[in-house]
Formats: sequence, structure tokens, C-alpha cells
Amino acid sequence: MLSLLFVPFITAATMLQASATIVQQSRGWCSPNIVTTGNVTVNCIGVDPRALKQLNALLALKNLQLAEEIREADEWTARYKDLESRLGEAGNSTALSQQAEEYLHQGELDKAGAVLDRILGSEDNQTAQNAADHFNRGLIFELQFRPQDALPQLKKAYQLAVANDALPEQLKYGNEYGKALHDENDFVHGEAILLSSLECARQLAKVDPATYQPDVARTLNNLAVLYSHTQQLKEAEGAYQEALDIRRQLAKIKPAVYQPEVAETLNNLAVLYSHKQRLKEAEVACQEALDIRRQLAKTNPTVYQPKVAGTLNNLALLYSDTQRPKEAEAAYQEALGVDRYLVKTNPAAYEPDLALTLNNLALLYSYTQRPKEAEVAFQEALDVRRQLAKTNPAAYQPYVAATLNNLGNLYSDTRRSNEAESAFQESLDGYRQLAKTNPAAYQPYVAATLNNLGNLYSDTRRLKEAESAYQEALDSYRQLAKTNPATYQPNVALTLNNLANLFSRVQQLNEAESAFQESLAGYRQLAKTNPAVYQSYVAGTLNNLALLRLKMNEAAEATNEIQEALSINRERWKANPGVAADDLARSLIIAVQVQKEPLAKCQLAKEAVKVAYDPQLRALANQETTACTPP
Repeated sequence: MLSLLFVPFITAATMLQASATIVQQSRGWCSPNIVTTGNVTVNCIGVDPRALKQLNALLALKNLQLAEEIREADEWTARYKDLESRLGEAGNSTALSQQAEEYLHQGELDKAGAVLDRILGSEDNQTAQNAADHFNRGLIFELQFRPQDALPQLKKAYQLAVANDALPEQLKYGNEYGKALHDENDFVHGEAILLSSLECARQLAKVDPATYQPDVARTLNNLAVLYSHTQQLKEAEGAYQEALDIRRQLAKIKPAVYQPEVAETLNNLAVLYSHKQRLKEAEVACQEALDIRRQLAKTNPTVYQPKVAGTLNNLALLYSDTQRPKEAEAAYQEALGVDRYLVKTNPAAYEPDLALTLNNLALLYSYTQRPKEAEVAFQEALDVRRQLAKTNPAAYQPYVAATLNNLGNLYSDTRRSNEAESAFQESLDGYRQLAKTNPAAYQPYVAATLNNLGNLYSDTRRLKEAESAYQEALDSYRQLAKTNPATYQPNVALTLNNLANLFSRVQQLNEAESAFQESLAGYRQLAKTNPAVYQSYVAGTLNNLALLRLKMNEAAEATNEIQEALSINRERWKANPGVAADDLARSLIIAVQVQKEPLAKCQLAKEAVKVAYDPQLRALANQETTACTPP
């Protein structure tokens, strides 16, 4: 009897890889200072050095990784410049506005806010100027990273702009207010405000397209980000595509200004297509973004070389997902070369990027059965991340834990069970510690690592410990799924599969059937809204059920389940052979076991040999061709 061939499990490394999110367009004002040791600070064009010092102090409190720190700094600088310009305009309280502007330059944001409060206290509260000053007050709160205090001010400014039927202000205030709502996870109200702002932008662009078409594109981008976060992927694609079309037109007139935005939008679309399993379209978008960024890097390498490396990483992931390991390795190696060069010029800034590329390359080596190269790359990534975590544990300890998970999986695959357990256990201890202060963020990683430990215990016949680890992981995911089912229901289904496989091994067949059926029901529900992703898991669980039925001597049920799995995987293979080949091969090999008629068994085995990509699967399929009569 064949062992179970579909054993899905979650790794913390996979979760961290997948967390590369679509981000809002930043303006590219900021870059890391050149340093050799210590914490990285940012330098932002056009910001008074006194204010910049305050920005770096605020960023230091947030414990961000460099890429996120640069994005935050870019958005901060855009608001700073906007507020500086607005305070410099003549208003009802010119002297006070000038005083607030000087405090802004000094980085004395509390004092600048107090001046704005004095201005607001002396005004008629229904005027356009009052709306402007509420907006300015909100910007100061945002510059202090106090979003909850900013929201009421931005809301008041927006409401006054609507009441006064002031379309330009309604557009401006609405975009800022809608983004702020989104950032605070108020997606329903954020969407409504951004849609209203988009309508304002469209109306204004009819009269003055040169001025307002960029605002149409910017608002579409903000909407697309929100739609992506709320899994409204069709709407997100439509918004990104329209924003891209506008930015392409703008780039014909002002390429230096808008080509970076074209590349950013293409990158966002590539991520979206990848999530929807439209990998060919994702590759086209990613390749075009890479071509643009290579060109931009020729004249501005400081800003765009890191983006070139990041886009190469994305492209390599797509090559890997479409079974093109040679192209994936070439892209990773090129990215690695860029990262190593950048590290020489600014180690503190670019070592995190180096570690990420090493981690990705090591995952590819693991997948392509090159464990020695994988271990070397994982170990270098781990060493870099341990060093980074010494000075910024809040930002980098999660990545230390993730790399330990990767090493644990590698050790497990190469039968080094003691080293695997040590790596998993250190990772688990790290995540449990992080989860004490931030359970919402890190409890999922605790559960993922428990799944990995469960797999290790199962492989080493420590079945009680395996069941305990799986059960704790399952309990965590069930709890998480109560408040966020869209994110964690897939994890519930995966862990049920792991637990069911274990029950099957210890001959608790009824318990195994119950867990598989619950898992299958979960995947069927998920596949209704996202078939491109979850149909493969439906088929995989059907594979497992079919094998279980054979153990239970339920041949008719096994036949039905494997036929459905074959039907799903054949359709997937026709649509995308590179992605679905091994899944189809697994179903075919199981179908050989279910089938009794020799000629049919032979045909299924030959088909499995033909489609299998993974060498181990192809070897299994070749073993099954013994059913074939020699010519």
C-alpha cells in the first residue's frame, strides 16, 4: 500500500514569505544614510535637519525593517511637505500659521499642534479655512504617528469640504481620510470615502486633465490596495489596471516622474495575479517592472538598485511556482549579487535584503534536492538575522525564528531529526515569547511551528507528541478563524489534514475519516470563492480520503473520490501544466491502487510517468508500470 502522498503542512517560513504585501505608492523622498555599524537612519530630501532628527526618533520607536521604514519615511515626508506648503499660505491667522510652520521645521510637533489648536479655537467652525486647519491638525497627528487622534480631524475637514461642495478639497481631504481609515482597518468606511474621492477626481479631470489625472490614478491605487486587503480581487485588478493605463499615458509626457509609478503599479498587479494563480500574467507584469527599474537604476542606482533586487526576487518566485528552477536560480543569483554589492556600501541598511534573498535561494535549493547548498544559504541568512536581532530584536527576531523553521524542515528532510527538533524548538520558543506581547501577530506562527514539530514527531514515530502538537495548532487556528475566517480557515483545513494522516497511521480510521471530511468541507467552501487556489487542496484531500477508503475496504467510495480528484487535477493541468503536473501525478498513482483492471492500471501509471515533474514521484510512477504487459 502506498503511503499518503498529500500531506499539506504550514511552515512559518512560508507564512513570512507570503507576507510581502501590496503597498501604497510612496514618493521616493527618503533613503538610508550610509553607515557601517549601528542603527540605520533615513535621510529625506527637503526636510529640515531638526525635523528629520525627530522623524528618525519616532521611527526608532516602531522597530521597523528597512523597507517598511523607508516607506513610512516617504509618506511622512510627503505629509511634511504638504503641511509646510499649507502653513506658508496666507490665512485667517497668518502669524500663528508662520509660528506653526517654524515649529514644524524644528521638529517640535507638539508645539505646532498647540498653535493649530489656538487657530481652530478662534475660527468660525463652518468655513473652508476651518476645514483646512482641521486637515492641517490631522496631518500633525499623522506626523507624530498618532492615527487615532488624526482621524477626527481628517473627518471634520472632509465633512466641511462636502458641505461646502468644494471638489478639490473634498478630493484631497477624502484621499487622506480614506487612507487613514484603511490603515486603521476600517475598510467599509475607508472604501466609501475613497470611492467618493475618486468621483471628485474624475469630475475635476474632465475639466483639467493635466492637473487631476494623476489624482485619479493615485485614488485608484489607494482603492486597489484596500480591495486587495479585503480580498475583493476582481475590483482590485480593475482599479490597478485603470491606474496603470493612466500612468502609462502620463509617463509618455513626463517619464522621469511617472515611470517609477508605472513600475510600482506593475509590481502590484504582478502580486495580485500571483495570488489569483494567473502566473503568466504575473510574470509579464513583473518582467516589465524589472525592465523599467533596471533603466531607472542606470541614472539613480542608490534608489533603484534595491528595487531591482526585490523585483528579481519576485520574478524568481514566479519561475519557481511554474517549475522553472534554472531561471529561478539565475534570478536569485543576480539579486544576490546586487544585495552583496549594496551590503558593501551600507551593511546595516541592506543586510536584511541579503538575508531574504539567501533564504529564498535556500528554499529553491531544498526544493530541487540540493540540501548542502540549501544548508549553507540558510545558515548564512540565519547568521545575518541573528546579528540584526541583537540591535533590533522586535523587527528581526521573527525572521530568526522563520529561518530556524526553514533549517528545521531541511534537517527533517535529510533525516537529521535531532537537529531538526532543536531548530523547531528554538523557533517555537521565540514565537511563544513574541506572542506574549503581540498574540494577534504571532499566535499564527506558534501554530505553524507546532505543525512542523508535529510532522517531525510523526516521521520519527513519536505519535503521541505529534498528536499533541497538531491538536494545539488546530485549537489555535480554530480560535483565530472565529474572528478572521478568510485568513485562518485554510489553516484549520490544513491542520485537520495533518491530524487525519496521523490518525490513519495509528489505525484510528474513524477519527481519520472525520478529520478528512471536515477538512474537505472547508476546502470546498473556500474553493467556491477562490477556485484557482483551493481546488488543488480539494483534490489533495480527496486523494487522502481515497487511500483511507482502501484501508477501510471501501472500494466504491475510494473510486468516487479518486475520480473526482483526477477530474479536478486534469483540468488544472490542462490550464497550467507547470503548476499542476505533480498534483495530477499523485492522483494518478493513487488511481492505480484503486483500479483493478490491469490495462487501465497500466495506462494510469504511464500517464503518471509522463506528467510527473518531481523525480521521486516519477520513480513511484515507474514502479507502478509493472502492471503493464511487456511488448
